[in-house]
Amino acid sequence: MTTAVVAVPRSRFTLASLARNGAAVWIVVGIAVLGLTIADGSRFWAPANIANVLTATVVLGLAALGQHLVVLSGGIDLSVGSTATLSALLTAILINGYPIRTFPVVVGMLLLGALIGVLHGVLVARVGLPPFIVTLATLYLIQGAAFMVSTTPDGRVTSALSSVALERIGPVPYSFAILLVALATVAWILHRTAFGRHLHAVGGDPAAARSNGIPVARVLVKAYVLAGMLAALAGILLAARATVGSPTAGQGLELSAITVVVLGGTSLLGGRGSLFGTVGGVLLLSLIGSSVTLLQLPATLTELIRGIVILAAAAIFVAKIRR
Repeated sequence: MTTAVVAVPRSRFTLASLARNGAAVWIVVGIAVLGLTIADGSRFWAPANIANVLTATVVLGLAALGQHLVVLSGGIDLSVGSTATLSALLTAILINGYPIRTFPVVVGMLLLGALIGVLHGVLVARVGLPPFIVTLATLYLIQGAAFMVSTTPDGRVTSALSSVALERIGPVPYSFAILLVALATVAWILHRTAFGRHLHAVGGDPAAARSNGIPVARVLVKAYVLAGMLAALAGILLAARATVGSPTAGQGLELSAITVVVLGGTSLLGGRGSLFGTVGGVLLLSLIGSSVTLLQLPATLTELIRGIVILAAAAIFVAKIRR
């Protein structure tokens, strides 16, 4: 008599699957929110603190959305921070307090971001240079251009533009609406358009995508153009928040954007990623910054705590994804 062996289906909710679909980072966010609520709930849930957390998500979120698209394509964009810096500096200097200049300057900065994206896309897709080298080189080139424009804070944005970044309704800053619109647009592009499907295919296997008639080069250029425009938009909001342009406004933004994308479950090899997870990563980094202030810890500990949390999350979730 033989005993039939019944295969027991494995749970779909493994740590690896949660990491892949971006849910894992939201669990960490939930734990962080619970911990901060226990530590000092009245101050954490105060409208002013919620506003600070949401404000911190805007610039990082815009940069991360662009990085998400590029990483999905199998590339990387190290120039996000310097693009935001140059955009912030030029926005303040060119507007210089004149309201009539606001709209054309904002449009001009978005075009500047698109041109930088075209340069990246052409060098990667047409010339065949590695994305890491291309965007590392342009990181220094664009930052150098910003220092040539000014080495000190310069220019002045209008009160109307600064109010977009500084004013809020209750705990929700106006600028958060810009992030939500950008998020909805990127989600629609990824899930409702042919470009979104092609982006996943190109990132997963460029050769197979090319053999199936997908215009690989065009897809890559579009991904970098969108990333450049989102970085420029982040720079405009940096200038609006500071009311002046700074030659170091976007410093470190590129690494933060890459970090949240990876923590959100997007593969650096391309082809697979979760926009849901990337948004969770943005919220997690914003909460870390807020917790340092809330718990009255020395500001010098911000980077240390951020590094520990990132390392711990990566050790658990990224390692699980690889298995």
